Amino acid sequence: MTRKAFLQKYAWRFAVTLAMLGLIVYTVAHATGFAVGSILTTPTRLITDTQLTSSQAYLFRNEEVLTAEGVGLVDSLVESGVKVGKNVSVAQVWSVGLSGEALETAQLTLNRINRALRILENSTVKPGTTVSQAEKYHAEAMALYREIGDAVREGNLEKIPSLEERFLIALNRYATLIGKNESTEAMQSELRGEKNALLQGASSYAVKSERSSGIYYGADFVDGYEGTFTVDALQSLTPSRLDALVEGDPALPKGQTVGKMVYGYEWYAALELSPSVAEGFYVGRTYQINFPDNEDRTLSLTLERMSTEGDRVLAIFRSDEHPTDFVFYRVQTVEITVGESVGFYIPDAALREQNGVVGVYIFEESTVRFRRIDIVYRGDGYSIAALPGEGSLTELQENDILITSGKDLYEGKVYQ
Repeated sequence: MTRKAFLQKYAWRFAVTLAMLGLIVYTVAHATGFAVGSILTTPTRLITDTQLTSSQAYLFRNEEVLTAEGVGLVDSLVESGVKVGKNVSVAQVWSVGLSGEALETAQLTLNRINRALRILENSTVKPGTTVSQAEKYHAEAMALYREIGDAVREGNLEKIPSLEERFLIALNRYATLIGKNESTEAMQSELRGEKNALLQGASSYAVKSERSSGIYYGADFVDGYEGTFTVDALQSLTPSRLDALVEGDPALPKGQTVGKMVYGYEWYAALELSPSVAEGFYVGRTYQINFPDNEDRTLSLTLERMSTEGDRVLAIFRSDEHPTDFVFYRVQTVEITVGESVGFYIPDAALREQNGVVGVYIFEESTVRFRRIDIVYRGDGYSIAALPGEGSLTELQENDILITSGKDLYEGKVYQ
């Protein structure tokens, strides 16, 4: 085939291919921004922008530290975070005649034994459980294993003990169902013997919540501020009085600390807001508050009251819920949504002013056009323009080709 015949035969295909390539280039250019001569453009796009305010929150609860007379080994009878009734024993204190490092070592041993017993007791599968359930426990164990890895990478080390217990329980149940596990009863019997040997000859007495029912927490959850960040202190709390509470040293009542009780489900978060932000808050309204230190948990809290002192504003929020797996750090960062704007995203580089009117230039049919905009929010390096419609001054439309850079721009300028 000659070159002329080849071109005649495939000329139409070449033309179609080139046209398609041109269309693709044109589409990509408009989707990602392109240059015509000396101008840069980008399509106008719709966004929803959420404005947040961040602050340090201090948590207040109705708490009571439980103590023991004298010194001894604390044998917890209730897991932390569990609700117990009035006059229910939460721990047994054993007078073993030890002190100092020897007592600390013995306490660690007792804690280890109790934890192992708790895991084994919860690992027991119900009678009649079929082997077909083994895969469910295996999948649960692998999911928890991945969670442990994620917690390590993210630095959430406080989550690991709880995740580890759940992982071991699921793994033990799986091993039991497939016949790869020793008798848990024999292991429990051995651990109880070890515990009895540790406590042999010691006298004991029970520690109870004599005030009312509540939620029990072990000694590891006591921070010494239970008597400082109280519900009563909230009644007259101001920014300066909060400063005094924060600067104070932790203090514990006399005696050995056994744990603490939390009474009632309500708890409070006190935090400072800038005066400009505080203007948009209203007492009695419920707000969504994010807790980044608690795996970005978002909880609903009601604004109880605000206290103003000079140019400082203290806001006190209340929650009537006691969420599970929520760590009540005394102080933690919080984020509150203070506004939401919906409109067109306008980079600062695209803003123009024509005859005192704020707007933007767009590229339409090879011609520069000016479009007025109504700015509803100004951010860092960008603005949000109101959508066109009733009551709006915005003339811009979605997908208009926005000019973000160019020289000597003016209404009606034509690019060939």
